[in-house]
Amino acid sequence: MALARFHDPISRETGIDKGRHRVALARRDIFFWATVILFCNQLLGVITSFPSPSMAKVFADLAEVGIFQYMAWYAIFRLLSMSDPIRSGGWQDFLAVTGFCLLLFLPASRFIWIAATGIALYLWVFNSGDRNMRAAGIVLAALAVQQFWGHIFFSLVAFPLLRAETAVVGTMLEVTRPGTLWQDNVITGPSGYGIIIYTGCSSFHNLSLALLCWVTLTRLRMLEWRGSDFKNGILVAVVMILLNLTRIYMMGLNFDLYYFWHQGMGADIFAIGASLIIISLTLYLTRLRPA
Repeated sequence: MALARFHDPISRETGIDKGRHRVALARRDIFFWATVILFCNQLLGVITSFPSPSMAKVFADLAEVGIFQYMAWYAIFRLLSMSDPIRSGGWQDFLAVTGFCLLLFLPASRFIWIAATGIALYLWVFNSGDRNMRAAGIVLAALAVQQFWGHIFFSLVAFPLLRAETAVVGTMLEVTRPGTLWQDNVITGPSGYGIIIYTGCSSFHNLSLALLCWVTLTRLRMLEWRGSDFKNGILVAVVMILLNLTRIYMMGLNFDLYYFWHQGMGADIFAIGASLIIISLTLYLTRLRPA
């Protein structure tokens, strides 16, 4: 009498599906915890870069990360948590995530965003038709661009962009204050007072944040791109550039306004006001988009 032999696809010792070479862990969980590791590394990097003598200073340092970055991380976690909870991860998923996370042990802080880019591209390409997972990869890629890759690109084209901004602001000041002169990235008023526009004042930095907000909220609202989304992104970018040019114009009028808008209360007003305008505009535009 032959005994029936039942095939147990799951090894009790290893938790591995031998027949299909799959890890007994939901695919979304693999990427969810990988992004948690990336998020914690970013916060740890912020804290260790500026040693804090008190907990209040630690919270102040964490606040420097910025609301748009925290929004992006929230969107990534939410989209991953909404992805397919049943599909098990494969060995290729586990090995890919492990390989990218090993980059975090390298000393330079930029490897956080190189690892994030790798995981984002993997989610984007190998999402197995899971739209939430693909959207999470898009937001993670946008965050990596804003934090790392965008700065590399800006360093290559910084001077012509600064000259273009100087030309716009200088022309505005020429119209309202005859006698204003500008050349390269320097603007000089008729009284001799002038400003130099450096990369830190460029619209590019605020523009990258605005586009990160646009990508984040758009992917949370809808999982598929449409032509109207890119038109909305252009509008958000234009509004952010106009806000930043207006601020530089105000700083170019006189020294008191420069101090107010550059390092006084006006800097905080601009940061909060511009953030609220970009968030409100993006939410409004996404509500107009047909579901």
